[in-house]
Parts: sequence; structure tokens; C-alpha cells
Amino acid sequence: MKISHKVIIFSNLVLAGVSVGIMQNNAKADTATSDNQTAQVAQVQAATATESTATVSANAADTQTSSSDELTATQVQAPQANVQAATDANTQAGEQPTDQPIATKIDGGVVTVGNQQASLYDGNGNKLSVSIAPNSGWITDQKLSTQAGDTYYRVSTDAYANGNDVTLTFGNNKSGVVRVKGWGAKTYNRNDSGFSDASNGNLAANTSWQFNKTNDLNGITYYQVGTNLWINSNDATDAPAYSNPAGWLQIHNTQIQPEGTVGYDLYNGVEGIKVYLVRKLFGYSNSHTIYDGNVINSVRSFQAKAGLPVTGVTDLATWKAMGYSEDSWYGIDSYIAPLLTNENSSRSDHIEAMITQAKKYIGQPWVSGAASSPDYGVDCSGLVTQAMYAAGIDPSPVGSIQHAQPGHEWNSRDMWADWRMPHIAASQRQRGDLVFFTDPSTGIIWHVGILLDANTMIDSWPGTVGTSSIYSGKGNIAGYARVFS
Repeated sequence: MKISHKVIIFSNLVLAGVSVGIMQNNAKADTATSDNQTAQVAQVQAATATESTATVSANAADTQTSSSDELTATQVQAPQANVQAATDANTQAGEQPTDQPIATKIDGGVVTVGNQQASLYDGNGNKLSVSIAPNSGWITDQKLSTQAGDTYYRVSTDAYANGNDVTLTFGNNKSGVVRVKGWGAKTYNRNDSGFSDASNGNLAANTSWQFNKTNDLNGITYYQVGTNLWINSNDATDAPAYSNPAGWLQIHNTQIQPEGTVGYDLYNGVEGIKVYLVRKLFGYSNSHTIYDGNVINSVRSFQAKAGLPVTGVTDLATWKAMGYSEDSWYGIDSYIAPLLTNENSSRSDHIEAMITQAKKYIGQPWVSGAASSPDYGVDCSGLVTQAMYAAGIDPSPVGSIQHAQPGHEWNSRDMWADWRMPHIAASQRQRGDLVFFTDPSTGIIWHVGILLDANTMIDSWPGTVGTSSIYSGKGNIAGYARVFS
């Protein structure tokens, strides 16, 4: 852009609603955020020069300027830029530009500054002393193209960045998986004015693609699945292939995190794997894995001999003095089965993930209140909890840490009472459903297993984790509940 010696705003370069008095009191820079491209909000403030103020008329022919040494100063304040800006003082009244740039509207563009700060120019090519910060992103709504082949992008009312100093991109940084619908997906390229046919043919129906950007335009969402190759929400969706109905336990497509205190102390009434190991250290039976009075007394004696505070509570210091590692103190508590499903998983995939995780515990001992990793034993509801985690189901408030706390040993009862897993008729039971049993003497729920078929389950029963018939004498069958609709 040739630097002019007269400040002129061409009316065809001014968007509707943008003030043409840009050299007066203030003008606000429009910036935006694009996830990893952090767009910074800049406030453009005008400070009037001491003797006279340059003004710009909406009518280019009537534009007048003050002397070249007394133009209005501007300042851009941004997180990485705070510099006093003034228009380049090489304008002189009466001289007409010889290279009028061509303005093109840009829909949804973002320009990102490189590793060096980028200078700004006004609409006539006059270099401003203001610069925008390195590695910052700015919304742009207009491109100026000069006869000399230069390109400038508007980032404020009358402030343009040179195309050599910035990179123009479109859309928001967002990653995920998009699935093509049954008729295939047309492909598009993104340009300044929007999307155009890429002429690459369609992506195959019912295929899945990783995307790294989205761009919403005219009520349609576009997904970038290749280098400037996009498909849109008319032909594809990032919604999961399967989801449970409203009111059911909902499916998570990201790794579920532990809920509760990771690294909890052991005190009266606590159960689970850490209690199991402490009881084992002192030679106690694990027919019922509970931190009881006998364990408390043994811990007190141990603490006294080890020079630790005699509390009877096993904390991290006592745990380590017993010879166990700090990693195990937290690792036992924090284990959540790795997610084995994703957005593309079908109902069958979720059921198989649940059963796959449960099978990892086969042969491990039954441990009351335990719901940790396959390195250790579990009880019946602990097994089901970890199996659900692997399939993307969080049964909270039932949880792996909660299960070990006093009063929560019988999570099978809480699962049976959870209306988010609807009860089903015995005639409708199938693989992946839960089967519940009652204590024959009380009629109260006391056991749960995962159906492998109509008559076989995987469960943890005092002794070990394994598979067995649902008619193997583990109580009276109370009924069945469905995790996946």
C-alpha cells in the first residue's frame, strides 16, 4: 500500500456501524479468543494533541488534516503491548493517493501474529507507531489488497496488519471425532468469503474422522478434517454414536476421575484394599475386611515402637513405616478403570467394555468394601463400579473411594435403588444387565453380578471373582436392572 500524504477514509472501506471519526476521542479494537490462539482484547484510546486535532470527515472529498506534527495520538493497551501510538507524520494536505486498495469482506477470520510484533497501518497505508503483540490473535472482518500485491487485514476501526506479519485462519481450535451420516459428506475449502466446494468428492458414509477446528457460519457447523478440508453438520455429527436416554445414567466419553479424598486415612469402620493390606500385615483374617478395634490396637503398638504419634489411625507416615510405598497409598485410592469406549462406540461396545474390565479381576480374592485396580481383589459392587467406569458410566454417588468409607459396604443396595438403572422383567434380561440377589433370611439386597447371558454372570463372591450360574445359591434373585438402554 502506497503511503499517502493525506488522511482519507474511503467510504467503501468503512463497514456499517464503524465510526469514521477514528482520530477523535476513542475507538475500540475488536479481538476474539480462539482456544489455543488467544485473541487479546485491545482498547484503542485517542489522546488529543496539544495544539490541534486531526479529524476525518465521512466525505472523503472534504477530508482535512492539521499540520503533520499535530495529529491525534493513539495508544493500544494489550496484555503484551502497551505503546504510545501516533499516525506516521508523513501526510501532507492536498496530495491524492495513487493506489486505492480493494476491500474484501472476511467472514469469521482470525489473524495470528508471528513471533515478532506486527506494525499497524491506517486505511491509506500510513504506518502507525503502534504494534500488536507477538503470538496474539485478532478478529478480522476485512482484507485490503493493493495493486502492488500487498495484503492488509483490519483488526480495529482503522488499523490494519500487513499480511506478511500475520497468518489468516478460520474457526476455533477444537478437537474431536466427527461421524459421517449415511449418505456421505461433501467436502469444502475455506476462503475469505466462506466455504466453497472442494471438488474432492464425498467422504464415505458412516466413517469417522478426527477434526481439529470448527467454524460456525450461517447456522451450520463446519469441521476441519484435513488441510483446509472441511465437512459440515448437514452431512456429519460430532454427537456420540450411542447415548442413554434422559433420566438414565449418562455416558462419559472422557476419562472418569476419582471422586472423594485420594489418600484417605484408615480409621474405625473403613474397609477396602488399604485395610486389607494392614490386616494382612498384622495377621488378621480378611473374612470381613474392616478396620476394627483389634486393628486399631495393633496400629497403636506399631506406632509407639516406630516413634510415631500413637493415634491408632493409619496415615501416610504410618503406612510408609509399615513398608508400603507412598505411590500405593494414593494409587490404590485413585484407580479408575481406563475408559474403553468413545464417541463412536455402540451400545454393544459399551456392554463389552464393561464385561472386559470385569474379567480382569477373575481369580482375585473377594475383599469387602474394595473397588480398586485388578492388582487387588474387589467385592461384588466394587467389581460392578469399575466395570461401569470402563464403559463410560459414573454411578456417583456410588464410587470407588466412597465404597470403602464406613456405611457404604452395601453399595449393591444403592445400585438396586438407583432409578437411573431401570428394572426390567426377567424375560427381557440380556448380556450386560445387572442381576441382584437378596439375603434369604432378611429379604434385603446383598449381592450383584453382571450378566454374561440370560443364566450366567461374572461376580465377586466371598472367596474369589469368577463366573457362575445365577442359580448357584448366592441368594434369592430380586430382579434385574439395565445400564444401557
